[in-house]
Amino acid sequence: MFAQAIAEFEFTLVRADAPIDQFARGQHGAMSPAEKRGALLFFGRARCVACHAVAGSANEMFSDFSNRTLAVPQIAPFFGPGKGNTIFDGPGEEEDFGLAQVTGLAQDRYKFRTSPLRNVALQPAFFHNGAFTRLRDAIVHHLDVETSARNYDPVAAGVDADLTHRLGPIEPVLDRVDPILAGTISLTADQIDNLV
Repeated sequence: MFAQAIAEFEFTLVRADAPIDQFARGQHGAMSPAEKRGALLFFGRARCVACHAVAGSANEMFSDFSNRTLAVPQIAPFFGPGKGNTIFDGPGEEEDFGLAQVTGLAQDRYKFRTSPLRNVALQPAFFHNGAFTRLRDAIVHHLDVETSARNYDPVAAGVDADLTHRLGPIEPVLDRVDPILAGTISLTADQIDNLV
């Protein structure tokens, strides 16, 4: 009941009055041409809406609230005084097992909840561990998770210096990538700008 009460309170903090909401209510001038192109990609070719849902239990939050493996690079600062405050999973204490920490099930390893997208442009970082600090980079990661994860550079991603010293293994994470993200979605730079 406590969790439900908090969830109900959190839903009151959201005002569904973004340009896309106004457009959906019939105000066709509420969105710029670039925003409309981005919305068509979001709901179509880019397949964002497959996870960032706006119907049913999503309650217009742009999330289906499911847990998935997205091959997010594993930032794993060292533990100890003057270092990190978290002991990570795995034999090298450099992995984040995600949902498996709660369920104890191996098949839930590296799964994290699909984040709602309301006010996403205001976030300082993206994904469960803040592996990306720019929305554009987070979107590009979704379009080709295998290439993005294997070529991840925490310095280039803009994370704080104390998070750049150690990464966990990525191959076990890639082995569990959600099928919805399998393959590559090719978009032009302009199309990615429209999504942003």
